[in-house]
Amino acid sequence: MNQLAPEESRNGVKSIRRLLVILKTLNQHNGSKVLELSRQTGISRQSIYRMLATLEEFGYVRRQETDDRYYLTHLVRELADGYFEEGWVTEIAAPVLEDLLAEVVWPTDLATFLNDAMYLRETTRRNSPFTIDRVTVGQRLPMLISAMGRAYLSYCPALEREHILDALRKSDDEYDRLIHRKGYVDAVIETTRERGYAVRYSKYVAEIKTSTIAVPVMSGERVMAAVGITFIASAATAEEIAARHLDALLRAAREIEVRSQELQQQAQPAK
Repeated sequence: MNQLAPEESRNGVKSIRRLLVILKTLNQHNGSKVLELSRQTGISRQSIYRMLATLEEFGYVRRQETDDRYYLTHLVRELADGYFEEGWVTEIAAPVLEDLLAEVVWPTDLATFLNDAMYLRETTRRNSPFTIDRVTVGQRLPMLISAMGRAYLSYCPALEREHILDALRKSDDEYDRLIHRKGYVDAVIETTRERGYAVRYSKYVAEIKTSTIAVPVMSGERVMAAVGITFIASAATAEEIAARHLDALLRAAREIEVRSQELQQQAQPAK
């Protein structure tokens, strides 16, 4: 195995430190120009350009052409969220979904956001007598047609939403192409907020025999996840399911929020 020479090792550590300083500074002053970053960090503009190019390549920052400023993207949040997310999904969400299932009988789900889509993290389909589909944990749920994705988009912070939409505009996924339909996203957000829950856009996938209503799981202003109830589309409408079960779904989301906050507080080191 080749080993780095001492000088190469020192240079590597120095570069990593500079990269972390830039990330920290952007977090404190999101929306900074290169000259501002140089003044704030003491790092040369030439080095900052190189660091920003690397961060932009991996999707952690983006340059806004209208004001020539660099902004952090939602991907930075995942650097901190990933570890804790595993804990609260298994320790908190799973039992809450089981309690919700016992009340509504229809399958209940939780999905989290990653790389411009929602991914199913927990489901009670195995325990519901009304399960007719074969959706499994890990399945990708497109942002613009899934109830989970629509709930997330409708309630996440505006800046994060714009980052997500920017990525969807560049996507080749057939479901993401709905972003180019005039007024589509605005209508989704307006309707979801008016209802207080999101509904899957089932008409775009004719062979699907189920539908879903979903609400966000919040942590302050950001969305941690979305929880939903999946039902047989021929047995009830989304409005009928919401009339019967929306209160229970909202209670489940709030329960996950409270338990998640408690778990995070327990995980913090004592001062």
